[in-house]
Amino acid sequence: MVRGFCRFLLDCMFPRTCVSCGCFTGGNLVCGLCRGQMVRADEASLLPGRCSTDVISPFLAGDVLLALVRFLKFEGGTAVVGWLGREMAAALEARPAGTCNTVIVPVPLHWTRLMRRGYDQAGLLAAEVSRRTGIPLRPRALGRMRRTMAQSSLDRGNRRNNVAGAFRLRSAGQIRGRDVVLVDDLVTTGETVLACCLALSGARPSSVAVLCAGRARMGKNKVERHDCHMFE
Repeated sequence: MVRGFCRFLLDCMFPRTCVSCGCFTGGNLVCGLCRGQMVRADEASLLPGRCSTDVISPFLAGDVLLALVRFLKFEGGTAVVGWLGREMAAALEARPAGTCNTVIVPVPLHWTRLMRRGYDQAGLLAAEVSRRTGIPLRPRALGRMRRTMAQSSLDRGNRRNNVAGAFRLRSAGQIRGRDVVLVDDLVTTGETVLACCLALSGARPSSVAVLCAGRARMGKNKVERHDCHMFE
């Protein structure tokens, strides 16, 4: 919260600079050059490995998108929520029409990180997508039962162990028989959202899809280093 207030004061005193390259933008979060470097994810992908869950995102993970997520998660940069949320909502609505049974569930943040950060970035993005699409938000359907290590410090196998059992279904009735859109900021190896999907399966939803601001290129044996150097 303190960092967010400091960011607000700086924005009042100085013109905003590009979150990615630092050049002056006259008020925009990202300069035109950096925005042009963002790679669109033209179609949904599948989570690697153990399930066929769709991953829907407006962008592929690259330096500019990662700078935006870093700004949101670690620098009080909630100003990016409106823009990323709009892009995520558009990507979701571009998919085949869902049903009136659809609900949005954010990947939960552990309470210790929530206290330190002052807000839940996935929750904010989920709320923005809900506002723009009219899909109901179910923020308490999942709970994070233990604090995990930063996924960025682990290899793929240890990432899976790190989040195993970290999430628990809290409100099965809110999602039973519904089409669930699970929202996170970024999907790299997919282990966090896979653990969430496993917890959600206890409520027997009709389907689960993942929506994020950016994702790594799926189908690789490993995620490129710049895709995962600062997250969780």
